[in-house]
Amino acid sequence: MAALLGRHAFAPCNVHSNAPRAGHHSARHPAPAVQQRMRQRVRAIELDFSDLDTQLSVAGVVLGVVLGLGAPIWYINRTERDEERLEELRALNRATFQETGEYMSDDEIAKIRKPKWTDRREFVDD
Repeated sequence: MAALLGRHAFAPCNVHSNAPRAGHHSARHPAPAVQQRMRQRVRAIELDFSDLDTQLSVAGVVLGVVLGLGAPIWYINRTERDEERLEELRALNRATFQETGEYMSDDEIAKIRKPKWTDRREFVDD
């Protein structure tokens, strides 16, 4: 059989070899352009804080983060506290009803807890 196929019949085949093919780069040995980029030092952005535009930009970012996070947190805190006050007011109103047989008037409730703008809104389902 070897005589028919010639001397390369039983030559080793590179089909299953781990060596990279011509024109292809393995993960261990990236392309030369990638190697060159990897060798370059990463440089930080240079900011001149004495410049008025930079100061305004930084102040705007800080103010945006503070208001963007602070306002919802403050609103949620106020809402939770208002719910606690409502529960206390309802318990007081029930106790008043058990003792006197009458509920508290709207004026008495308004003195304890001022109505909020959401209390005055009418939710209408269209």
